[in-house]
Amino acid sequence: MQSANLQKDKLELIDKIIHTEDQSTLDFLKDVFSDDNSEYKLTDEQKLIVEEATAKYYSGEQSSFTWEEIKSNARKSFNEKKS
Repeated sequence: MQSANLQKDKLELIDKIIHTEDQSTLDFLKDVFSDDNSEYKLTDEQKLIVEEATAKYYSGEQSSFTWEEIKSNARKSFNEKKS
């Protein structure tokens, strides 16, 4: 059974869709709910870039960061630019 909040959210969205007069909003929603993902296919060149980056990561040649490290580095960079 769906939660009351989920059902309420769905009904609110349906109401907004019914009452919208903006075609671009409706087109956007059609795209979001479309089963056609063809526009998201990678080119062969993009696939190669992803494969190379993945290989570097698994070989240890390229490091990664935790979310906490990313936030910390971003804050440091921001604070350095403010100074």
